[in-house]
Parts: sequence; structure tokens; C-alpha cells
Amino acid sequence: MATNISAKPSNEREIDDLVGRSSLWLGRAMAELPCDDPTQVTPSKCRELSKEKLVTMCCEAFQYVRIQNNCLRHARSDLQATKSDLVKSQKLVIVQQHEMIICKDKMLNSVQNAVTESVTKTVEEQIKTYSEAVKSTGESSQISQQTLKGVVKDVVQEEDRSKNVMLFGSPEEKDEDLSGKVLEVFGELGIKPVAEVCRVG
Repeated sequence: MATNISAKPSNEREIDDLVGRSSLWLGRAMAELPCDDPTQVTPSKCRELSKEKLVTMCCEAFQYVRIQNNCLRHARSDLQATKSDLVKSQKLVIVQQHEMIICKDKMLNSVQNAVTESVTKTVEEQIKTYSEAVKSTGESSQISQQTLKGVVKDVVQEEDRSKNVMLFGSPEEKDEDLSGKVLEVFGELGIKPVAEVCRVG
């Protein structure tokens, strides 16, 4: 029985071929002994074979064991390489997650600074507007009720508009909780506003 098999099976087809040939050899050996099950193979059974048959089977068995041993060594090497690649991939994922966290912190800080600057600017403008209104009526001994109401109304309207904040980059989803998304962003900033939320455009 010839053992024309590569000493180093390099692909799945060659390995399948080795497994098939080994199975055929085992079946042939059990038929020669004869045995119905591998556990029935004993030294006394082997002594019943002729010397020529026994030598042939031993040589074939040696070649199959040698090739299978090479397969196991290569499989162990491939497994170690796969484990090494997996560790590298896990480290890369950790680095990318860290970079994403840093990027997220920068975006949140940018939004917080923008909101702070907007509120500060609006407050300063409204104080200036109110001061100018008071100054313009300073020559009168008494500010008319209509004038005071107008100033207060303008300040309130401007203040309401100053509380408007626009967020960008949030993808629209079906049945989304838009208020929950926006409040989560403000929560990251340490702000808990009472807000009405809607999409624009």
C-alpha cells in the first residue's frame, strides 16, 4: 500500500486526503488481523500475520505517524500565530476606544464652551440694551408704564431666543426618543435643562 502523501500537508485538501488514506489503512489492517474494532488489536493478533505483511504494515504506519506528527506541529504553529494576531487586534481595539473617548470629550467640551459663550454674550447684550433704555429715559422723573413694558418684553423675547441651542450630527432614527438623546448630551455637560426638542429641516 503506497503512501504517496506530502510530508507537510499545506492545505485543507491535502489534510483531508491524509485523513482518508489513514482511515483506509486502518480498515485494511483490521481486515488482515482480522478485527472488528481497533480495541481488539493485540500483540497475539499481530503475531498471526506473516512476516512480510507485518513489515509492510509497520512501514506504512511509520509514514502515516510521521506525516501526522508534522501536521500537528504546523497546526500548533498556526494556532500560536492566530493567538498572537488576536492579541494585536484586541490591543488595537483598546487604542481606538481610547481615542474615541478623547474625541468625544473634546466634542463635549467644544459644545459646552459654545453654549457658555452664547449665554454670556446674550446676557451682556441684554444688560447693555436695558441700560441704554433706562439711560434714554433718565431725563424724565418717571418712566412711563408702556415704555417699561416694552423694554421688559424685548428683554424676555431675546432671553428666550438666547436659550435656543442647535445640535448637529445626530442621525435620524425611526421611533427615536429625540428628547432623551438631547438631554443625554446635556447630562454629559453637567446640565439638566427643561427643554422642548424638535428637528429642524
